[in-house]
Amino acid sequence: MNDNFSKNLRKLRLEKKLTQEQVAEKLGVSAQSVSRWETGATFPDVMMLPEIARMYGVLVDDLFKESLRGYDNLAERLTSAFEVNYKYEDFMAAVTEYERMIKEGSMDEGDYRGYCWLHMRMLQLCRKKMMEYCDKAMELCKDDKEKYYSDKIWKIALRSDHLNEGQQCIEEQLQAVREEPENAREWVGLVTAYYGAKQYEECYRVLQEAIAKFPEEPDFYNIAGDVCRELKKYEEAFACWEKYLEFEKSDLSGLYAIADCSEELGDYKRAYESFMKLAEIAIEDGYDVTAQWPLRRAEGCKAKMEKKEQE
Repeated sequence: MNDNFSKNLRKLRLEKKLTQEQVAEKLGVSAQSVSRWETGATFPDVMMLPEIARMYGVLVDDLFKESLRGYDNLAERLTSAFEVNYKYEDFMAAVTEYERMIKEGSMDEGDYRGYCWLHMRMLQLCRKKMMEYCDKAMELCKDDKEKYYSDKIWKIALRSDHLNEGQQCIEEQLQAVREEPENAREWVGLVTAYYGAKQYEECYRVLQEAIAKFPEEPDFYNIAGDVCRELKKYEEAFACWEKYLEFEKSDLSGLYAIADCSEELGDYKRAYESFMKLAEIAIEDGYDVTAQWPLRRAEGCKAKMEKKEQE
């Protein structure tokens, strides 16, 4: 018999301010059984260990440790495990336990704060990993200029949108454009930085200059469509997205933008047709699962059209 185990059972019970009778009722055993476990006379069925651990807010392994810290609940214990090494599986284990508690209605204010903290730390980790893997992609394709600049522009978008580094990206890209004024991809990086920083007026101005200088660069038109949408220049936005589609028939981001913006403006017929086209393309390419999202959006637009006709 493990002395730590019996001592820990008693320690945890007292920390929880529970009587042996109350523990016995929760576990569906006799108070005598609980007493015998705590004195080391007997050992519970191994199948009960997870239930005992959850009741006391610890892991099964914790029950056998020489030095044991009690937690309010298992979710808090799992969160502390995630904090040690920041492993994804520990994060998911904590999420699963918190969601179980939410479902059963046992969460209190502190638990919700702990759940918030868990996601905050995971978000920080994801941001760090996001940049780490983006840099790795750039390193692997440094000899392929097309791929390298695509990854660089993607990184600028991520930094601007998710790391609040838009202004820093703008300053870096202004310098890059000064050093390589004939490099269209550096200009794409610049307008991407302006867009990510939500400096739409300046982004629009620089885009006009860039398009005049590099009229055959497709990415300018896609970004221009997004900027015009933000500035409520809708006709110009649609024209830019359609121009982008002329250049990049295989990239459907322009068509997605047309569909989404059309629905936002209440042009449900155009939105419906665009979403259906996206779904058809996905199905033709063998991506049946991918097609489900535009199909759902198309159905929503169709319902709105019918409702509008009935009014």
